[in-house]
Amino acid sequence: MFGIAAKKTAAAKKTAAATKTAAVKKSALTKKAAVIATAGVLSTAGLVATSGAAHASGFTVRLAPASNPFVFLDVSGGSTRNGAAIIQWSLSGDNQIWTFRPSGTAYQIVNLHSGLCITSSGYAGAQLYQWSCNGSGGQLWSTSLTPGNLTGYTIKNVDSGLYMDVSGGSGANGAAIDTWYKNGGSNQFFLAHAA
Repeated sequence: MFGIAAKKTAAAKKTAAATKTAAVKKSALTKKAAVIATAGVLSTAGLVATSGAAHASGFTVRLAPASNPFVFLDVSGGSTRNGAAIIQWSLSGDNQIWTFRPSGTAYQIVNLHSGLCITSSGYAGAQLYQWSCNGSGGQLWSTSLTPGNLTGYTIKNVDSGLYMDVSGGSGANGAAIDTWYKNGGSNQFFLAHAA
Protein backbone atom coordinates (compact mmCIF):
# COMPACT_ATOMS: atom_id res chain seq x y z
CA MET A 1 0.00 0.00 0.00
CA PHE A 2 2.84 2.30 0.82
CA GLY A 3 4.37 1.39 -2.54
CA ILE A 4 1.23 2.47 -4.43
CA ALA A 5 1.02 5.73 -2.47
CA ALA A 6 4.71 6.38 -3.14
CA LYS A 7 4.18 5.72 -6.86
CA LYS A 8 1.16 8.08 -6.91
CA THR A 9 3.17 10.75 -5.08
CA ALA A 10 6.08 10.31 -7.51
CA ALA A 11 3.69 10.46 -10.47
CA ALA A 12 2.05 13.60 -9.05
CA LYS A 13 5.49 15.21 -8.56
CA LYS A 14 6.46 14.24 -12.11
CA THR A 15 3.20 15.73 -13.49
CA ALA A 16 3.72 18.91 -11.46
CA ALA A 17 7.32 19.17 -12.70
CA ALA A 18 6.20 18.63 -16.31
CA THR A 19 3.48 21.25 -15.90
CA LYS A 20 6.00 23.69 -14.42
CA THR A 21 8.48 22.98 -17.26
CA ALA A 22 5.73 23.50 -19.84
CA ALA A 23 4.75 26.77 -18.15
CA VAL A 24 8.38 27.95 -18.15
CA LYS A 25 8.75 27.00 -21.85
CA LYS A 26 5.46 28.74 -22.66
CA SER A 27 6.61 31.81 -20.74
CA ALA A 28 9.93 31.80 -22.63
CA LEU A 29 8.10 31.43 -25.95
CA THR A 30 5.73 34.24 -24.99
CA LYS A 31 8.71 36.45 -24.14
CA LYS A 32 10.38 35.57 -27.47
CA ALA A 33 7.14 36.31 -29.33
CA ALA A 34 6.87 39.63 -27.50
CA VAL A 35 10.47 40.50 -28.44
CA ILE A 36 9.85 39.53 -32.07
CA ALA A 37 6.59 41.48 -32.17
CA THR A 38 8.31 44.52 -30.64
CA ALA A 39 11.15 44.23 -33.15
CA GLY A 40 8.58 44.03 -35.95
CA VAL A 41 6.79 47.13 -34.71
CA LEU A 42 10.08 49.02 -34.35
CA SER A 43 11.17 47.84 -37.79
CA THR A 44 7.88 49.01 -39.29
CA ALA A 45 8.17 52.29 -37.43
CA GLY A 46 11.69 52.61 -38.84
CA LEU A 47 10.36 52.07 -42.35
CA VAL A 48 7.67 54.66 -41.83
CA ALA A 49 10.21 57.08 -40.39
CA THR A 50 12.54 56.36 -43.30
CA SER A 51 9.90 57.11 -45.90
CA GLY A 52 8.99 60.29 -44.07
CA ALA A 53 12.65 61.23 -43.87
CA ALA A 54 13.12 60.46 -47.58
CA HIS A 55 10.22 62.78 -48.40
CA ALA A 56 11.50 65.50 -46.07
CA SER A 57 14.92 65.59 -47.71
CA GLY A 58 14.08 64.41 -51.22
CA PHE A 59 16.15 62.00 -53.29
CA THR A 60 18.01 61.78 -56.60
CA VAL A 61 17.54 58.92 -59.09
CA ARG A 62 17.39 57.85 -62.72
CA LEU A 63 13.81 57.02 -63.72
CA ALA A 64 13.14 54.06 -66.00
CA PRO A 65 9.69 53.08 -67.23
CA ALA A 66 8.74 49.55 -66.17
CA SER A 67 7.70 48.92 -69.80
CA ASN A 68 11.39 49.17 -70.82
CA PRO A 69 13.81 49.36 -67.88
CA PHE A 70 16.78 49.85 -70.25
CA VAL A 71 15.85 53.44 -71.11
CA PHE A 72 15.59 56.45 -68.80
CA LEU A 73 13.67 59.72 -68.58
CA ASP A 74 15.82 62.21 -70.42
CA VAL A 75 15.81 65.89 -71.41
CA SER A 76 15.97 65.80 -75.20
CA GLY A 77 19.42 66.68 -76.52
CA GLY A 78 20.69 67.43 -73.01
CA SER A 79 19.10 70.88 -73.34
CA THR A 80 19.19 73.41 -70.51
CA ARG A 81 16.46 75.59 -72.09
CA ASN A 82 12.87 76.08 -70.97
CA GLY A 83 10.48 74.02 -73.08
CA ALA A 84 12.85 71.14 -73.90
CA ALA A 85 10.94 67.88 -74.30
CA ILE A 86 11.09 64.99 -71.84
CA ILE A 87 11.72 61.70 -73.65
CA GLN A 88 13.15 58.27 -72.88
CA TRP A 89 16.66 57.35 -74.01
CA SER A 90 19.38 54.78 -73.41
CA LEU A 91 21.74 55.49 -70.51
CA SER A 92 23.74 58.65 -71.20
CA GLY A 93 24.44 61.57 -68.85
CA ASP A 94 23.32 64.04 -66.18
CA ASN A 95 20.28 65.00 -68.26
CA GLN A 96 18.81 61.67 -67.07
CA ILE A 97 19.29 62.33 -63.36
CA TRP A 98 16.32 63.70 -61.43
CA THR A 99 15.97 65.10 -57.92
CA PHE A 100 12.60 64.68 -56.22
CA ARG A 101 12.42 67.90 -54.21
CA PRO A 102 9.65 67.97 -51.57
CA SER A 103 6.97 70.62 -51.97
CA GLY A 104 4.22 70.15 -49.38
CA THR A 105 2.89 66.61 -49.79
CA ALA A 106 4.16 66.36 -53.37
CA TYR A 107 7.47 66.68 -55.23
CA GLN A 108 9.00 68.88 -57.88
CA ILE A 109 11.08 66.68 -60.18
CA VAL A 110 14.22 68.66 -61.01
CA ASN A 111 16.74 67.75 -63.71
CA LEU A 112 20.31 67.64 -62.38
CA HIS A 113 21.85 68.97 -65.62
CA SER A 114 19.49 71.88 -66.30
CA GLY A 115 18.09 72.63 -62.84
CA LEU A 116 14.61 72.86 -64.43
CA CYS A 117 11.41 71.06 -63.37
CA ILE A 118 9.37 68.47 -65.26
CA THR A 119 6.21 70.33 -66.24
CA SER A 120 2.81 69.23 -67.49
CA SER A 121 0.49 71.43 -69.53
CA GLY A 122 -2.40 69.55 -67.90
CA TYR A 123 -3.80 67.83 -70.98
CA ALA A 124 -3.97 64.09 -71.65
CA GLY A 125 -1.44 63.16 -74.32
CA ALA A 126 0.55 66.41 -74.05
CA GLN A 127 4.29 65.78 -73.89
CA LEU A 128 6.05 66.75 -70.67
CA TYR A 129 8.75 69.41 -70.85
CA GLN A 130 11.16 71.16 -68.52
CA TRP A 131 10.59 74.70 -67.25
CA SER A 132 11.96 77.00 -64.57
CA CYS A 133 10.73 75.68 -61.23
CA ASN A 134 7.90 77.91 -60.01
CA GLY A 135 5.83 75.66 -57.72
CA SER A 136 2.80 75.61 -60.03
CA GLY A 137 0.49 72.58 -59.97
CA GLY A 138 1.78 71.50 -63.37
CA GLN A 139 5.16 70.94 -61.70
CA LEU A 140 3.93 69.04 -58.64
CA TRP A 141 3.92 65.26 -58.64
CA SER A 142 2.58 62.70 -56.18
CA THR A 143 4.24 59.29 -55.88
CA SER A 144 5.26 56.55 -53.46
CA LEU A 145 8.45 55.95 -55.43
CA THR A 146 11.61 55.67 -53.32
CA PRO A 147 15.31 55.39 -54.22
CA GLY A 148 16.32 51.88 -55.22
CA ASN A 149 12.70 50.89 -55.77
CA LEU A 150 12.53 48.34 -58.54
CA THR A 151 8.86 47.42 -58.11
CA GLY A 152 7.50 50.37 -60.04
CA TYR A 153 5.22 53.16 -58.91
CA THR A 154 3.03 55.65 -60.70
CA ILE A 155 3.79 59.37 -60.74
CA LYS A 156 0.64 61.52 -60.74
CA ASN A 157 0.43 65.21 -61.61
CA VAL A 158 -1.21 67.00 -58.69
CA ASP A 159 -2.89 69.65 -60.85
CA SER A 160 -4.42 67.52 -63.63
CA GLY A 161 -4.72 64.16 -61.86
CA LEU A 162 -3.13 62.56 -64.94
CA TYR A 163 -0.30 60.03 -64.74
CA MET A 164 3.20 60.22 -66.18
CA ASP A 165 3.19 57.87 -69.16
CA VAL A 166 5.40 56.68 -72.03
CA SER A 167 3.38 57.71 -75.07
CA GLY A 168 1.81 54.72 -76.80
CA GLY A 169 3.72 52.32 -74.54
CA SER A 170 6.73 52.66 -76.86
CA GLY A 171 10.06 51.10 -75.91
CA ALA A 172 12.02 53.12 -78.47
CA ASN A 173 14.65 55.77 -77.84
CA GLY A 174 13.09 59.21 -78.28
CA ALA A 175 9.55 58.18 -77.26
CA ALA A 176 7.67 61.08 -75.68
CA ILE A 177 6.89 61.13 -71.98
CA ASP A 178 3.40 62.57 -71.54
CA THR A 179 0.51 62.43 -69.08
CA TRP A 180 -2.47 60.17 -69.56
CA TYR A 181 -5.44 58.74 -67.71
CA LYS A 182 -4.57 55.94 -65.30
CA ASN A 183 -4.72 52.65 -67.18
CA GLY A 184 -2.51 50.28 -65.17
CA GLY A 185 -0.10 49.77 -68.08
CA SER A 186 3.59 49.17 -67.38
CA ASN A 187 4.30 52.37 -69.33
CA GLN A 188 2.80 54.27 -66.35
CA PHE A 189 5.00 52.63 -63.72
CA PHE A 190 8.51 53.87 -63.05
CA LEU A 191 11.58 52.39 -61.39
CA ALA A 192 14.04 54.46 -59.35
CA HIS A 193 17.65 53.51 -60.11
CA ALA A 194 20.51 54.95 -58.08
CA ALA A 195 21.99 57.95 -59.87
